[in-house]
Amino acid sequence: MGRLAGLHRGSRSTSVQPGEATTRPPAEPPGEPPAERPVRYWALLFLVCVAATFANFAVWSWATPLFASPDEPTQVARAAAVVRGQFVGATVGTDRNAMTTVRIPYVLAAGEPMAECFQFRARVPASCQPPMPTSTKLISIPTYVGRYPPLYYLIVGLPSRVAVSARGVYFMRLASALLNAVLISLALLSVARWSRNKLLFLALMAAATPTAWFLGGVVNPSGLEISAAICLWTSGAVLLFEHADAPPRGLVALVAVAFAALVLTRPLSPLWCAIAVGVLALAGGTRRVRALVADRSVQWAIAALAACSAFAVWWILDVHSLDLEPSTAPVPHPEDFAHVVPAILSHVGSWTQEMIGVFGWLDTPSPLVTYVAWGVVVGLLVVFAWVRARNGVREAREALAVALAALAVVVVPTAIVYREVHRLGIVWQGRDILPVAVGVPVVAAGVIGAHGLRKRASRRVVTSCVAACALLGIADLAAFFEALRRYAVGVDGPLDFLAGAWHPPLGSAAALTAALASVATLALIVSWGVVRLPSPISAPRPDSLISERASNGQRVGSDAECRPGS
Repeated sequence: MGRLAGLHRGSRSTSVQPGEATTRPPAEPPGEPPAERPVRYWALLFLVCVAATFANFAVWSWATPLFASPDEPTQVARAAAVVRGQFVGATVGTDRNAMTTVRIPYVLAAGEPMAECFQFRARVPASCQPPMPTSTKLISIPTYVGRYPPLYYLIVGLPSRVAVSARGVYFMRLASALLNAVLISLALLSVARWSRNKLLFLALMAAATPTAWFLGGVVNPSGLEISAAICLWTSGAVLLFEHADAPPRGLVALVAVAFAALVLTRPLSPLWCAIAVGVLALAGGTRRVRALVADRSVQWAIAALAACSAFAVWWILDVHSLDLEPSTAPVPHPEDFAHVVPAILSHVGSWTQEMIGVFGWLDTPSPLVTYVAWGVVVGLLVVFAWVRARNGVREAREALAVALAALAVVVVPTAIVYREVHRLGIVWQGRDILPVAVGVPVVAAGVIGAHGLRKRASRRVVTSCVAACALLGIADLAAFFEALRRYAVGVDGPLDFLAGAWHPPLGSAAALTAALASVATLALIVSWGVVRLPSPISAPRPDSLISERASNGQRVGSDAECRPGS
């Protein structure tokens, strides 16, 4: 009997008395989610998250002049055309030409002239913008996104049927903000409801860069693509790392919604879905993937998503959505591999900046503190994941998944641009690859959580996560401050810009106050999630347990094999 006591050192000890049943209620496994709560609790939490995230998107929408974001004039025209039944613009020349024409009200077609005076001129405040016209007469205008998938435009364009005016454009922005808020909130809900990995909250906040908030608050499908990718990576990591053996139907449905929203958004979205699924499957391993695929609810989800993917690919290929306008970026000569690839790679630095935060028409960078904060947080997550995954086949696979996610951010754009450089030049922006980049901190956090944390280390993780959330919140506010200052007085203007030449509706002071409140609320929600989640304390590894038993002179075997008097 003495040898049975303390059989699992560091866990709950067991002893078996003669005639006593050998089975006991199992302790809560390390990866189990928090205790079940009523549906109304999670519904209320989801609504709170939607309100907080929508407020942050709306603040960026409020503080950005009309048509002061990349491609917004042509995106507004596309949305107004789709809700008026023009799902594909009229062909200009041949069907391989990216440019098409659409017929929309004149007031919604005036975006390009309104942005010309400060477009690409960061020193010029937005006060030079002329007033928006009021005519609703239908006119034909060209657009280079007239072949894009229509899902995003169908939803965002609806307000333009009600308010054909500048106010209607603001309502279109708010519709876009609400879509993005729902997806970011679903990602938060997936972690709060089904995960015990505190680091996923921090990873989610790191994935939502200022660029994601900026693009999500204007009329641009890149915002929805990024938000859907954040939701897919996050909920997919929770499903694969923590619930592969018994996937909850709600979580499976959430992953399916995120996948469908992403795959139907932009021409390259199916590729981003494939990369996300492939990297997560590699990190999770064959056993987890097989367990998931064997579940009936997952099988139904796969069938539905296969149909969504087939439709997306059919649309993209049938209407030539991948055709783009040529770039003005210079291409080196001769146009061979040795000269072109280094020229493409020279843009990686600017793409990285754009993924974190570059505003206006890519003419207004964030302050240095914003780039440093995001670099430190994401870098530490990746390094910590590598440190935790350093031995054995499983760990090598997980480390490889983190590395592949990071490499894809550079390799995939380089390969795509190189393939089309002879025809289009160097056509790429940081926001185009951000749906993949957001997966880097999420996969790293998932790998760390899969290995568990010791109790003492978990306390330090809570403190570190809260501090990192505060740092990212400050960096986000600094980026917002700089963007608003650029519009008010130009990048060379004074820091005190509250009385600048341009100001958003209700004034710059109100916009800054609202930004502070929304960012602080989000940071508090994330910090609350970090503190309230129970820690995924690591269970003893089988090999260490065997060696521990051997060192104590114990018989190696399972509890069920132990008998009284053995």
